[in-house]
Amino acid sequence: MRHGISIRSVVLFLLLLLGLSSAWADNGPAETSRPALTVSVQQVNFVEMERTLSATGNIRPWQDASVSVQTTGLRLKEVFADVGDVVQAGQLLAKFDDTIIRTEIDQTRAAIIQAQASLEQATQNARRIRRIMGSGAVSQQEADQVLATEKINQAQLSSAQAALVGQTQRLAHTRLLAPYDGVVSAKSAVLGAVYNPGQELFHLIVQNKLQWEASVSSRHLSALEPGTKVLMHVREDVFAEGTVRQQSPALNEQTRQAIVYVDIVPGAQVKAGMFIKGDFKLGTSKVIALPRQALVLRDGFYYVFVLENNNRVSLRKIEIGQSLPDGVEVLAGLVSGETIVVKGARFLEDGDMVRVAETASETASGAASVRAGR
Repeated sequence: MRHGISIRSVVLFLLLLLGLSSAWADNGPAETSRPALTVSVQQVNFVEMERTLSATGNIRPWQDASVSVQTTGLRLKEVFADVGDVVQAGQLLAKFDDTIIRTEIDQTRAAIIQAQASLEQATQNARRIRRIMGSGAVSQQEADQVLATEKINQAQLSSAQAALVGQTQRLAHTRLLAPYDGVVSAKSAVLGAVYNPGQELFHLIVQNKLQWEASVSSRHLSALEPGTKVLMHVREDVFAEGTVRQQSPALNEQTRQAIVYVDIVPGAQVKAGMFIKGDFKLGTSKVIALPRQALVLRDGFYYVFVLENNNRVSLRKIEIGQSLPDGVEVLAGLVSGETIVVKGARFLEDGDMVRVAETASETASGAASVRAGR
């Protein structure tokens, strides 16, 4: 009897053990919460940032001046200026052969002397005729002829004097003078050539003053007031400074952009014709900034992983703004005080559980506590 009870007990125990094994096989082991990845985190805070607006544009002269031929039929005899020369207003740049004009002037002066003598004689004759007119000593026809001769001689003298003025002016035009202070930017003068009036021989940059013509979108124009400081990138490690002077009154109909004119500080290493980038300095403001390592690019949009209270992360879409030396500006999607994942962010998925790595300061604090406990 006792032997039968023992057998029944063993059988019941085996059945119970088999049932537990089946249940374990069906349900598997109990879930355990294990961190998916060890990451470093950073709290979102406001930082002071210098705001800038980048643009591109051409370097052009503030004012151009053309030195052109004003006479005709004369040979270019001498050239006194070349490209790159700094000139002053009134400086002689070139000279035409004036031999023909001087000969014409001498002839005109002689004609003036002759006309003056003829007029003097005609005036005396006319004076005598006026005294005896009406006495019957001379006919009306003779009197009219003498008076007409006086008028003709007066006209001839005036014509010769006017010709002398024109020839003197033409002689002055044989000397090409700089109209303004500046620097010669182009020269087409060739010795011995004969030019027509209006042909340009020299081109000047007035006062050697240059400006940057930056193309700026219409939505940014309100921030660019006259006096705004600008830093232009000429080439690697070479910069030029400037100040906003004015904006164009109309937008380009194709690009919807306006030209912002920037006066460049004298002495800058820039040349007309350069196409460069520049930054308008808009002052400082407080912004949210993140390290680039925290950004996750997916489907053309930027995201970050925000650490929740249960050590799980949530994927958050953000809008980034200006680039910073140590990261980027965040325009929307985060608020100050939130904690984001920095290192390891690109290996996470939404809802993952993470283990936050201890910072160097926390590790040092823990080690100090252990030493104090000893």
